[in-house]
Amino acid sequence: MKVPATKPYFFKEDIEFISEKFKEILEGKSFLSMDKYGKEFESKFASYIGTKFGVGCNSGTSALELICRAIGVEGKEVIVPANTFIASVNAILNAGGQPVFADCGDNMCLDANDVAKKINKNTVAVMHVHIGGLVSKSILAIKKICKDAGLHLIEDSAQAHGSSLNGIKAGAFGTASGFSFFSTKVMTTGEGGMVTTNDQELVAKMKSMREFGKVKTDIYINYHTSIGYNWRLPEVSSLMGIRQLMMLPKFIERRNEIAKIYNRELLDCQDIAIIQPEENSEFNYYKYIIVLKNHDRATVHKAMEKREIQPSGYVYELPLHKQPVFPWANNLVLPKTEYLCARHFCLPIFYSITDEQTLYVAKNLKEVLQTLPKIK
Repeated sequence: MKVPATKPYFFKEDIEFISEKFKEILEGKSFLSMDKYGKEFESKFASYIGTKFGVGCNSGTSALELICRAIGVEGKEVIVPANTFIASVNAILNAGGQPVFADCGDNMCLDANDVAKKINKNTVAVMHVHIGGLVSKSILAIKKICKDAGLHLIEDSAQAHGSSLNGIKAGAFGTASGFSFFSTKVMTTGEGGMVTTNDQELVAKMKSMREFGKVKTDIYINYHTSIGYNWRLPEVSSLMGIRQLMMLPKFIERRNEIAKIYNRELLDCQDIAIIQPEENSEFNYYKYIIVLKNHDRATVHKAMEKREIQPSGYVYELPLHKQPVFPWANNLVLPKTEYLCARHFCLPIFYSITDEQTLYVAKNLKEVLQTLPKIK
């Protein structure tokens, strides 16, 4: 039995809607980029998250860079977890800021105590990553730290569509949040991103910057007040986003059903720890994360692949402070990050995976762990 790492899903009615509306776009009834469907997607997504505004763009990376540029990180420091995708840090660097790596907690989300230690007079923001889609209680502590220190709280919600804590959705805790709609995400537009925020002034800046820094002035369209880029979201991507957003509750419900099967089947497995959601939270289970206590991760990965089970990526294999592209950070020691990055493992989880496939993954994982030699 083959089990892929992930697979996007569109319901039949979604495909019919997208095809029909895209035909209308091709017939000239809407512009091909950032027109009526883009505005509709922005409005509906912001409403779903619980913010006043949404700013659509072409990727999650662009969303984060728009935020960093709009709040003005140039020449300043932004505290960020080391166990995140490089896009988080690229956004800071490309906006002229300096990333400062902090450690994570047991659930792989940013550690508030380590954040507090790394704030100085040059700090302008903290970027909290909802890793694997999990909204950690640490976001509440970090939000208070930011408020007390007069700092911006940026949420990297690239993986957290629909996840929440205490009734507040990821993307509604901080100054602004960046979402990704890449093909692997819980909801997808193929490529695409969105900023959510309640700050109208930031929205004006970001909408200008996503289109080369233009500000319409009288009859002048090409009037530029800042350096910007082509970060527009195509209309067909917005069509996909509108429909995927409608189905997001179904996607999350099914992912939670899959997680319950894994939890039940793996509960007595002494060789792993399962990263669980917080109390009073909703977890979209973008990733189902376990920690291998007694086994070499690479060996387990290869053994599962031999059984035609594709692990669901990592968050992340090698932390950014140990990456060759950041030599200035290579001597930094972040114990929890280094341990969890080396030991965690993500099982396949997506809307269309069957119960039978899920049981097959759990059964084979237990067999692999029983067969392979243990490490200290």
